Amino acid sequence: MAGPRGSLKVIVTALIVLLVVLVGIFGYLNARGEKLEEGKIRFKAANEILGEITVEEVKQLPAVNKKMAISSTSGLTKHNFTCTPLLEVFNHIDPEIVKSYEKVITRGVDNYVSGVNMEEVLEKNNVYLVYADNGAPLKSKTGTEGTMRIVILDDLYGQRFTNYLVEIQLE
Repeated sequence: MAGPRGSLKVIVTALIVLLVVLVGIFGYLNARGEKLEEGKIRFKAANEILGEITVEEVKQLPAVNKKMAISSTSGLTKHNFTCTPLLEVFNHIDPEIVKSYEKVITRGVDNYVSGVNMEEVLEKNNVYLVYADNGAPLKSKTGTEGTMRIVILDDLYGQRFTNYLVEIQLE
């Protein structure tokens, strides 16, 4: 017959095994999370995927060059962005987007999240999807070419810019 210490060892061992199993299950579930890749943007509303667009497809849309100086904690940087209005991208995916949704929430591959109102997207010369700077493709988080970012010309400090853009959620 096992004494009190033997019973305690069995309980502790059982708890450790249970914790290891739970950690394993949660680790597995977290590892299954979607890994969105740069160079492609997914458009979602609620849990429905409305469409996707690649950087190559964006390059086929009407392009403009926008010169911009961005003031940040690291100083002033000057850019000559090659981009397309976000409105053009929405119209390419589905022209009803601008009529059906009020908020645009952007997410980067680094999980940085920001947002703009649809009114800002509809403003002329304001919200752009950028794919090149000074004639060179934007660099991805890992240093390769072919990512995209959102810039809002009315946001002089760039706090709502989303680098390494991979998803746009519409609300």
